[in-house]
Amino acid sequence: MAIPAALTVLAVLAVGGAVAVARLAHSDGEQAAAADVTPSAPVASGSLPESGAAPSPGASQGLGARPTTSGSATPSATKPSAATALTGFPAAGNTGVPDGVRLSAYSGPCTITRANTVIDKRQVRCSLLIKAKNVVIKSSQVDGTIRLEGASHSVRIEDSVIDGGQAYAPTVGFENVTVLRSEIRGGQHNVNCYRNCLVQDSWLHGQYLPDGGDWHLNAFLSNGGSDIQLVHNTLACDRPTNAAGGGCTANASIFGDFGPNTNYTIRNNLFVASEEMSYCFYGGYEEHKKYGTQVSGIVVTGNVFQRGRNGKCGAYGPATSWARSAPGNVWQDNVWSDGKTLPPD
Repeated sequence: MAIPAALTVLAVLAVGGAVAVARLAHSDGEQAAAADVTPSAPVASGSLPESGAAPSPGASQGLGARPTTSGSATPSATKPSAATALTGFPAAGNTGVPDGVRLSAYSGPCTITRANTVIDKRQVRCSLLIKAKNVVIKSSQVDGTIRLEGASHSVRIEDSVIDGGQAYAPTVGFENVTVLRSEIRGGQHNVNCYRNCLVQDSWLHGQYLPDGGDWHLNAFLSNGGSDIQLVHNTLACDRPTNAAGGGCTANASIFGDFGPNTNYTIRNNLFVASEEMSYCFYGGYEEHKKYGTQVSGIVVTGNVFQRGRNGKCGAYGPATSWARSAPGNVWQDNVWSDGKTLPPD
């Protein structure tokens, strides 16, 4: 599906530029004492009604049951059907800090440099910069962003709430990141990844847009990347457009701004409808982008797209920028929320 020229300029190029600025401008946060970080061995890696909008940020509507076992990070191969299209997706009731967990104040460092650090059952009130391998954040709430860059560093976030607030930056990014059963909200984008990321069983929503800002928002964004998995998430870009022209581009966007895109698995996700965004999904191919034709191995299977009030998921349709002929690209078993097959064109 082709992208109109005007849409390309407004919804695509602006996103890439905004992300570049966010990477450079992100603050490392305040340094603090190391009392609440615990070196440890690394941990082995609901239902949503049909609607034209996502649940409100931070809502506690009990939309789904928390899984009784966390299991492995290995993605499930379950194929959605009409009967399951509106049930079992991540939302307030089955993501974030588990019920009954009491959080203690975190007084550790906001820049993590010690390998195998574990932050468990903590209320963290600063943005975290990860400069170590095998960092684990679990059953915690972070009021700030989490940033990781560096091939030897890694972080695993599980059963947590990460709230990027008003940051002109992704709430979580950029590489070697695992997110499981977590609520990721706030920030310009909920998750931005360019290498080696798994986001599974999580709820991405509630981006921030200032009244006078022309920011372009996404639940998930990659401006060039590889080895990225989005598996069984609820993806919602749910911020209304403002008078300055800012607003949502898509629930999940793959763009060839900074590098080629290859080896993506996008499976069993719910794409929440909104007429406030252009499309629900951008698939990576755009010949006017520097790397926009270097696309391969984008596998999109078993996803559910809400129709919304206009029956299109987004303002113009469910998906665009999809290259049928790209090597390794697969579009299979994707359906509308009424169970009808959704073709790639």
